[in-house]
Amino acid sequence: MPHPTTSLVRATTWLMLALGAVYAITLVPGVRPTPGYRAGLDWWLNMAVDGLVILVVLLRVLADRTDRAAWLLMALGLVAAFAGSTTYFAYYQHLDPIPSPSWADAGWLVFYTLLAMGLVLRLRTRARSMPSSLSLDGLIAGLTAAALAENYVEGAAVPLGGDDVTPLTAAYPLADLILLALAVAALAMLGTGAGWSWWLLCASFVTFFVTDTIYAGLVADDAYVGGEPVDLGWLLARLLLAGAALASLRARESQTVDLEGVTVLVLPGVCGLAVLGLLFHGSVSGLSPVAAVLALVAGVLMVGRTALTFRELRVLTEARQRALSERLVEAQDDERARIAADVHDDSVQALAAVDLRLGALRNRLRARAPEEAAGVETVMDAVHGASVRLRSLLFELETPVLDASLTDGLRDAAAQVFEDGDVAWSVEERGRAPLPQQVRVSAYRIAREAMVNARKHARARHVTVTVDATGRGVEVHVVDDGRGVDATASARSGRRHSGVVAMRDRALASGGWWRSRPGPGGVGTAVSFFLPLPGAGVAGDPSAGPGLRAEQAADEVGRAGHAHDEVALHAPAQQHGEVAGEGPLEQVGGSPGRQHTRPRRRVRLR
Repeated sequence: MPHPTTSLVRATTWLMLALGAVYAITLVPGVRPTPGYRAGLDWWLNMAVDGLVILVVLLRVLADRTDRAAWLLMALGLVAAFAGSTTYFAYYQHLDPIPSPSWADAGWLVFYTLLAMGLVLRLRTRARSMPSSLSLDGLIAGLTAAALAENYVEGAAVPLGGDDVTPLTAAYPLADLILLALAVAALAMLGTGAGWSWWLLCASFVTFFVTDTIYAGLVADDAYVGGEPVDLGWLLARLLLAGAALASLRARESQTVDLEGVTVLVLPGVCGLAVLGLLFHGSVSGLSPVAAVLALVAGVLMVGRTALTFRELRVLTEARQRALSERLVEAQDDERARIAADVHDDSVQALAAVDLRLGALRNRLRARAPEEAAGVETVMDAVHGASVRLRSLLFELETPVLDASLTDGLRDAAAQVFEDGDVAWSVEERGRAPLPQQVRVSAYRIAREAMVNARKHARARHVTVTVDATGRGVEVHVVDDGRGVDATASARSGRRHSGVVAMRDRALASGGWWRSRPGPGGVGTAVSFFLPLPGAGVAGDPSAGPGLRAEQAADEVGRAGHAHDEVALHAPAQQHGEVAGEGPLEQVGGSPGRQHTRPRRRVRLR
């Protein structure tokens, strides 16, 4: 804030507080020589304080761009109220009878409207960075507070029906209820993150509401006299508003929102109990129409809040699951790298040394004991075979996609998997969007496992791997022309194997889907899976219709640790706990409940 503006704000604030303190002291019973309204105090001094409040808020508008439109609306509302009070004191109070409605009423009602609009505008800026559930909590809390106040606070009742009821008599209490609801809603949304500016602003709104309801009760009893302590409420409310404007220049409220723990459910639970108690009391002793409508709307919003809570919990669960999957993939690769390094630096080197020594021994034995040389040759072949298997294990433990593209990594994997066979293979690339490391690693592991299954059990002659990386994620297809689903079903070995389950679980844990079906024309097997990018939605399976997804079962594929054969990839659909050829699309976020799915004509010192 520029220095001249700072000095002006400071001088205006101190003058406002000094005059406000003097006026507040005059409202204390026994201070005035004679009780009642005195123009020199209740008009000139009060309006001077109001003018300074307006000046403070306008200076805040000029000093800071943050929430400028909201504070400008509230400043204009204060100007409208100042104009309404000036019009009343200068003209309407000398008329008998005082007309109603009047231009003074227009100014006061515009004051309420602009004040509410300013808070909504300021709150909307904060709500953009909040979950929808917090906005609903605010609406529910505000409507509940308004319903309780309208039904149980006498001066807050909105009059409906009757010959003496006019729109004006209902407008004032309705405006007060709006101020109350907005203040409660704002604090409910912001919670402990609300700074001093918000607390002072909401306290100002509540003070306006409380003072107006007390004033309305006094008017109804024909007991209101100007210059009494009730006028202190309007003074305090304006000073609080000015304080909120000043506080917004000094500090920013916290943006942190805590969506965890029992405290998230406290506010909706309390509001729900309050609405139920209000409706029960209304069924026994009657309920005002306005309170009934407010309570009904709050109840409907609670239903929506419940549904939204389930959705947010699901999204949070999926996000945590995805983060856990990423950490798991990283941990697995670290462990693989450590094991590979140990094998390479220890076991492989040791075997190489043994091989050299055995070679030297064989050469000596050829000359001295030829009959023993053949035995050494046999041992050397065993050592050589163990060394080859360890080097193959090193390739399996390595993750080439850490430093290469997914397509290149799968080509290397296919060359190694099909090295000793007569399988013709190809790796085709369609989309070339960049992929995060954790997505590349997960996709590599799943696709490689599918290729291993095709080599060991499908007796395929051709294997085609297709990689389609887009801005949403990567979709991979591994298609072979082997024996297919029905033929390989009879070749189950009975050994415990979790390779198929590991593929499926890895895809689901990454937020994607996995399936296995017969290949084109019913020949062979086609394994397909999709892994989304972090923050992207799960792509639907274009070949899986709504009916298929609607019948998705949560337990169609058994979890790791259950008995599964390596050939379970090709097992029939009728086998419970195994992936079937026509098996449904597995996708995170599926429905867990599925089966296998109220004329104020007195002086208002405003």
